[in-house]
Amino acid sequence: MIYNYGDCRQDKAVCHLPVIQFLMQEYVNHFDTVVIGSGLAGLNLARKLAAAGQNVFICSKHAITEGSSKYAQGGVAVVNPANLEDSLESHIADTLKSGQGLCNESVVTSILSRSWAQVNELIELGVQFDDGFNLEGSHSYNRIMHVGDATGRAVIKPLIDAVSRDNKIFVSQGYEAMSLIKVKNGSKVIGVKLETLSGQDMEDINQRVMAIDVWADNVVLATGGLGALFQETTNPELLRGDGIALAYDAGAKIENLEFVQFHPTVFKAKSGKNFLISETLRGAGAQLRNSKKALFAENYHPDAEMATRDIVSRAIVSEMRKTDSDFVYVDATKLSKEFLEKEFPTIYNYCLAVGYDLATDLLPVRPAAHYSIGGIKTDINGKTNVDGLYAIGECASNGFHGANRLASNSLLECIVCADFIAESILGLEVDGEVNQKLTDSIVQMESTRSLDENEFDEDEEIEYCSDYQLTNIFEEQEALDANFDLIRQVISKNLGVERREKSIRSTLKYLESLDDCKEKTVATLLTNSALQRKESRGAHYRVDSPKSLNAQARSTILSKDSMTIKDSDRPRRIVQKVAAK
Repeated sequence: MIYNYGDCRQDKAVCHLPVIQFLMQEYVNHFDTVVIGSGLAGLNLARKLAAAGQNVFICSKHAITEGSSKYAQGGVAVVNPANLEDSLESHIADTLKSGQGLCNESVVTSILSRSWAQVNELIELGVQFDDGFNLEGSHSYNRIMHVGDATGRAVIKPLIDAVSRDNKIFVSQGYEAMSLIKVKNGSKVIGVKLETLSGQDMEDINQRVMAIDVWADNVVLATGGLGALFQETTNPELLRGDGIALAYDAGAKIENLEFVQFHPTVFKAKSGKNFLISETLRGAGAQLRNSKKALFAENYHPDAEMATRDIVSRAIVSEMRKTDSDFVYVDATKLSKEFLEKEFPTIYNYCLAVGYDLATDLLPVRPAAHYSIGGIKTDINGKTNVDGLYAIGECASNGFHGANRLASNSLLECIVCADFIAESILGLEVDGEVNQKLTDSIVQMESTRSLDENEFDEDEEIEYCSDYQLTNIFEEQEALDANFDLIRQVISKNLGVERREKSIRSTLKYLESLDDCKEKTVATLLTNSALQRKESRGAHYRVDSPKSLNAQARSTILSKDSMTIKDSDRPRRIVQKVAAK
């Protein structure tokens, strides 16, 4: 039998029990689609697939309320139909300009053409956007739909509610995807291996690693970005590029990973926690001052504070170097307290709580890693080059953002691309090309089917594409944590806002000396991508090659066939599939 979400939900938002039951009873589990990740992109896609009748499994290594989507402050970029000066063509032009020659114009046009319809779908779901449209960097017009300065939280909540009520969606929390599964010597992804730790912490002597294989006709990676590879980041600690590592190990192509966008204005509290100060605040009139309180943005670009994020971040780094400081100021003092409280309540109240009144005080900020522009190469339908494997959201690279993401286009991408991928998966199912259930390699334990109807070869072998594992041994976990800290240190030092070839090469050599892990795989891919781009373009700035080169106006694509990294030759475990009991 299959435990779906509704079997044990009992009106709760999510349920952990069914996974434990699967483990204890050793059932083989099959779903139409497995979505790995529970941010805006993953939840929206799962909702659409379930509405069309699919049984969907959502795997989240954290609580589904704790993804990075909820931290988005700015909003969703979409043309205001009431603004007769703005147009779809203008939004397309701004996106292409920001992408600096690497956008896929067809993808840009397709996504933006569906933007208004998909945003309205969210409104019907219960998202209550504010009446006005805000302005953000490099947008020609006010076209940012928002909910105060907490848009991500407002958008994600009704999606979590919708998923929680849908008995065709099963949600697993606390299980980490450790490997994609393929038929041995085959090309199709047929499932995912998940692991979790029992017990409360590493000091629990009864703690053990528990594993489960979940089978599906389609596997969608929606794992978010890689910002946590950097010491200074706006991303949650767990966003380390997991999906990119899993996809690479399975043979997927990785595109433009060198393009990591740094948000220019991030406040670091005494607690060490980073807090993003939305550029919408600059769009409302806030300015940047160096540590000597002098304005400087116009010295670097005519658009001053409203230039693209890569330009503003480099300007800030330059000013910090000139003034021998580790911060610049955001000056919002010309904005009234009433305006700040109304339009930026989250930012204003947070700053007030840590001792800064934006209406009267200058706020120290500096750049921090914010958004991974590159990722798993896909088409607009989320398809990778590996059969059965899709990617969506920040972990994917479909040509929408190019070399530099335009502000607030990322939430829009998550919203719209879920529609494209759902259509693709459902279309293939109708055509009978994907939804073969068990004809290739796996057993579906479902009361409506019998094994006679779905014959399988018990001796057929499957391949775990990766060999990552959790540990329940305290000393081993300490070593893993120390290893990750070393990765963060070298990536932060040499792959930040400014880069040099010599430092990039030394990073690769250093990474080779570290223990294998998902973070090392992603860091190595990031570093190799940066090394291959011998120019400056978008979010990738080479101090030793500061100009863009026509010959380099192409994407950087890495795969296991095109490059070798030290951990790529580690053995893959081959196991015999065992019939369900």
